[in-house]
Amino acid sequence: MNKSKLIRRLLLATSALALIATIGVFIGYRHLTRHPEALVELIAKDADMQLSKIHQTASKNGVREWRLDAESATLMEKQQIMVLARPEVEFFMEDGDNLHLTADQGTIHTGSSRMEVSGRVSASTSRYRFRTETLDYDPKARELRAKTPVALSGEAFTLQANSMAMNLETNITRFEGNVEGTIREDLQL
Repeated sequence: MNKSKLIRRLLLATSALALIATIGVFIGYRHLTRHPEALVELIAKDADMQLSKIHQTASKNGVREWRLDAESATLMEKQQIMVLARPEVEFFMEDGDNLHLTADQGTIHTGSSRMEVSGRVSASTSRYRFRTETLDYDPKARELRAKTPVALSGEAFTLQANSMAMNLETNITRFEGNVEGTIREDLQL
């Protein structure tokens, strides 16, 4: 057999295996995001502690920053993470209009209090509501960041964008990438 034909066949076989592996990972990821209990069962094998119906409050310098409730939590001390099923988080904001967030699953990095949630993420205040698939909380910046498409709506407006960053202290939100929206005439600023 010719060397070039052998190399082509090896490259073709390697490409096919890579494609099959990518499809397998994609299908597995979709299954886990649609069935968070499967993720919890998978992680539970390496867990140091499992809790059900948890409640936690985070404070800094005596000021409450957020309160968390979840169906269950799996603590993995070596990785310094806590995996959450069905987290509900209330972020306390300076203006008193707290932000309520729900998701299918989440992770808290126990060393830094950084939080990530995913799966049907929904958040609201008294003035607006937004939805996305993933959201990160940076406690140092007191900022929520969505790197997946986000849809925001209020009484007199709607807005869509590829990403968002919301500062919980200043209540200033930045939207980036394909920003589109509508504003009704009676919007009061």
